[in-house]
Amino acid sequence: MDFKPEKVETRENELFYRLDGEAAERHGFVGYLRGDYGRDGKEFWTTWFNGQRRLKSSSFKREFNSLIGWLKAQSGRSDIIDTSFENHCLQNLRHHVTDTAVRFKVQTENFTYYARFQPRMGADNDFYITAFDNRWLLPELAGKHELPVDCYSVLPSTGELILIVRERYRYSRSSNSTLFPDINRKIADESNAHCGVTRQQEEAMLAGSLFGWDTPAAKPWNYDENGKLRLPSKNKNEPERG
Repeated sequence: MDFKPEKVETRENELFYRLDGEAAERHGFVGYLRGDYGRDGKEFWTTWFNGQRRLKSSSFKREFNSLIGWLKAQSGRSDIIDTSFENHCLQNLRHHVTDTAVRFKVQTENFTYYARFQPRMGADNDFYITAFDNRWLLPELAGKHELPVDCYSVLPSTGELILIVRERYRYSRSSNSTLFPDINRKIADESNAHCGVTRQQEEAMLAGSLFGWDTPAAKPWNYDENGKLRLPSKNKNEPERG
């Protein structure tokens, strides 16, 4: 697989570091790898920490292993990433270099990786790579995990068209509601699309109006693109020696 380093926007700076709790869920944080080159700069020790174990799929593992292989190749070695990688970055990735570290991201179809290589200066670790699932990350970066001011939906129990206002308990029946649930569904979809409201946001708004705005079901990032609920896991960050 061919990986291409990309420049990182300022708003993405936090993604070079471990995320916990709601931030991890919103961004689809898979976990992170930390590593060091050993005292002589020619060793390769790593530790992996899970963010959300359920996101650490077999496809992710394969791609992440390929990424590590690509990073090793940039050092001119097939077995380690060493200090020569930083020199490679300084020579070829100048616009990704900051005063304190060599930093860049690699985005593929399904995942995004944020790599941070820092000068040694007595540090215990030489590099960190954080990994994110694009199904969560990209909508979060696009602002689609925020709740809209209002939106339309279809009440499951009756099929009527309703209007939901953010942070307001219950809902109001829309004057455009018809006797036909399918037509109401179409009206809701078209109206929400016109206002840029996604199905995830709509379902979260509906849950918030019915069950409370602090419930997990009232969070857009807990739904897939079709509006199906996917509750977050409660996995802890667990280290795995590499």
